[in-house]
Amino acid sequence: MSESFPAPQALGTDIVGVPSGAAVELDASLESVSDGIWVSGSVRAQAIGECGRCLDEVRLDVDAAVQGLFAEEPVGSGEDEEEPEDVFEFDGENLDLEDVVRDAVVTALPFTPLCRPDCPGLCDQCGARLADDPDHAHEVIDPRWSALQSLTEQKES
Repeated sequence: MSESFPAPQALGTDIVGVPSGAAVELDASLESVSDGIWVSGSVRAQAIGECGRCLDEVRLDVDAAVQGLFAEEPVGSGEDEEEPEDVFEFDGENLDLEDVVRDAVVTALPFTPLCRPDCPGLCDQCGARLADDPDHAHEVIDPRWSALQSLTEQKES
């Protein structure tokens, strides 16, 4: 089964994610197993965010593996046992793949997206983009010597 559909809601975090309405492509196979229906395949979309260093826009192609078991009854051997993470509810007629797709996309996104691996970021003192001016620097004087700095300023006057 191959489907292309708009993202029902933003898939990701505030920093990076697939925006609501963006194109999402799902290529999945469905297999009947003893506990329900096993879904496996891949999902592709484009995530948009901002670089964690320089705050420029970042566009990332997401290609993530999708897998999950859709069961009518909870899967587990005991009452105290938690349901496994990749088990989803199946109403007997329809498979709601939204949670499976969301899980796959969100786990494939980087924690801190970067516009490029060697992005130097912003100057921590003035906010200038260091990629635009690689020689950017500030003269930092140790505050313990600031009294002497005022003497040199008086001498120059």
